[in-house]
Amino acid sequence: MRDHLCSEDKLGAECCDRDMLISELFVSFEEKPHGAASLAQVHKAVLHDGRTVAVKVQHPKVQRQSSKDIMVIEVLVKAVHWLFPDFAFMWLVDEAKKNMPLELDFLNEGHNAEKVANMLSHFPFLKVPMIFWDLSTKRILTMEFLEGGQVNDREYMKKHCINVNEISENLGKMYSEMIFVHGFVHCDPHPGNVLVRKCPLSQKTEIVLLDHGLYQ
Repeated sequence: MRDHLCSEDKLGAECCDRDMLISELFVSFEEKPHGAASLAQVHKAVLHDGRTVAVKVQHPKVQRQSSKDIMVIEVLVKAVHWLFPDFAFMWLVDEAKKNMPLELDFLNEGHNAEKVANMLSHFPFLKVPMIFWDLSTKRILTMEFLEGGQVNDREYMKKHCINVNEISENLGKMYSEMIFVHGFVHCDPHPGNVLVRKCPLSQKTEIVLLDHGLYQ
């Protein structure tokens, strides 16, 4: 099926009949994004076998614009350093140059997701979305759709009988092992990327970890 996405990604290409392609790949595809960020937006869709997926689509001009942004940041940081020699933050530019290409490669994100899922598979409370490789490219990532409340949403946890202390303890276990055991750490743990839920099947509390674009 990956051939359907062309050499780069048909879903984002102006030359393709978008509606025909979407109906070929999905039973339904919500055009309104389920979520949006600076690099991409996520759409909810249903495959022909009935599975619900999240389709992360990179914004069309991000690749071109990112190199310009890094260049501007470098000029500004150098100017500030010239005015204030004690401002020693050139490492920020180096980090951006190194990490931006990785974050823009959604195949890299998919590999990170699989790596951390295998690495922490002994934690039954951790859920990482499964990647659909045949429907993914460097600019499109198709993954298992997982719902939940944000980790800082006390009302959601109270409504769904989720123990806040249990979540706190499990987050500590998860990130401590990433940092102190494996040295492979998820770098964007804001509430939108860390969800909590009751597993639909077992009714056990789970932590859903999203957005695996950047690891250190």
